[in-house]
Amino acid sequence: MVCYPAMKLSPKIKKIIIRQSGMHNVWISGLVLSSILFTANYLIFQNLIQEPGESTCMQHHQGNVMTTSPPQTGSDLNLNDLEAFRKREHIRSLVLQNFKQFPQSLRLKLFDVIYEQSLALGIDPYLTLSIIATESSFRRASISYNGAYGLMQIKPVTASAIACKLGIPWQGEETLFDPVLNVTLGLNYLADLKDQFGDMDQALIAYNYGPEFVITRIKNEEKLPVKYIEKIKRNLEQWV
Repeated sequence: MVCYPAMKLSPKIKKIIIRQSGMHNVWISGLVLSSILFTANYLIFQNLIQEPGESTCMQHHQGNVMTTSPPQTGSDLNLNDLEAFRKREHIRSLVLQNFKQFPQSLRLKLFDVIYEQSLALGIDPYLTLSIIATESSFRRASISYNGAYGLMQIKPVTASAIACKLGIPWQGEETLFDPVLNVTLGLNYLADLKDQFGDMDQALIAYNYGPEFVITRIKNEEKLPVKYIEKIKRNLEQWV
């Protein structure tokens, strides 16, 4: 197979993919990782919303160590940062809620990919969740009648080409049953389509029907079907 130059992935996402793709690597303990994320998010959130002169104090149960943050002033409050934090935590809660069939550690890895990889590719993470809900109803083993696999319903021939470009080891159709790899491949495919058509609606139609279908319709000045986009938007409306 001929590969194009490798696409750029963030170091964090790359580490997650490397751990996932081998299928034999040791997972980080979900409880430990969850505890670390919860503590960090709690401290960040407290720092953002506290009143002037108020300090944040949190007791860790292991060792009874008290950690206090410095007092904050009203000028330190950045509304954009607060809104971004709230969005991030909302998406995190949606991932944890909708993927209950997965272990906690896998759900947290999946959240990292859905949130960070989406933003890195210029895709709204809410849209990513809506596509997953539309395509597979959050079922990792979903297989369509036309041979698309996994959470984002990608065909093996398409997925293998994207995997080659990203430098992800391709282990056949089984690769697409890995939630983290499936979403990574699906997001990069959607980003490619967005670059190709210059319009997210057309990219989504091409994701569902195939790019040749959209190219032919546009060339013949025919209307593009909107049923798929309407379904995605209905799923999107329940979260935003």
